[in-house]
Amino acid sequence: MYVLVLSLGDPVSRTFFDLLKEAPLVETRGEVEIRRYRDVPVVVHRGDSTEFGREDVLADLGRYAVFISRHEMKNPRPMFTVHTPGTWPDVSVSNPHLVSAIYRALCRMAYEPFTCAFEATHHAPNTSAVSATFVEVGSTEKEWQDRRAVETLLHALEEVFNAPLPQNPPAIVVGDLHYVTVADMALRGEVDLGHVVPKYVEITPAAVETALNKHTSPVRRAVVFRKNVKNPARGEILELLRSRGVEVTLKG
Repeated sequence: MYVLVLSLGDPVSRTFFDLLKEAPLVETRGEVEIRRYRDVPVVVHRGDSTEFGREDVLADLGRYAVFISRHEMKNPRPMFTVHTPGTWPDVSVSNPHLVSAIYRALCRMAYEPFTCAFEATHHAPNTSAVSATFVEVGSTEKEWQDRRAVETLLHALEEVFNAPLPQNPPAIVVGDLHYVTVADMALRGEVDLGHVVPKYVEITPAAVETALNKHTSPVRRAVVFRKNVKNPARGEILELLRSRGVEVTLKG
């Protein structure tokens, strides 16, 4: 069901790989290694975490791919972050139940000085056959090589992988900031957040429709930031959401 994706070009992935005491090699496919950690397939490749394009390999191994990656920001601080990837107007398939469960686990396990954040949908890859979730440690070389921090990712994933996923209403957010301001909804279990369309991309009905269609479960709720989604696009997006039976909450 789950597949871990590790990138030798990414320092957090390398630290994570070092923490796997036993991950025997199963096979190679070109330059891609397929290993196994307990019952979970582990795909190891040589590029950066955003450069993996072998969705065919992932689809052969499971349905839900989890990428281990570093996090970077302009004003760096110690953080655990999660998000679904995507390069607007296209995006990956999001599993809102999985990404939100990981977010809750990381927030619960975070320790000083680390905080946790749910990020808007951004950067490659774009998937169509499997869901993709990025789980990250930020935001400098110090944290990327911090074994305790990266081990926290491992513990959070082990907890999530070994329990049934919560089935809260899947939700989409349109027009929020890069660091999602309504993530407390997921922490409280009111919703499971999937795609978040940030205010800094071109927010069109077509982009929102693509995001709606790329969830593992039908979206039931939406939060739309009124000031950040301008008319006439806002009216068309609201009509689209409501035509799909999505309960809409307007903010701002």
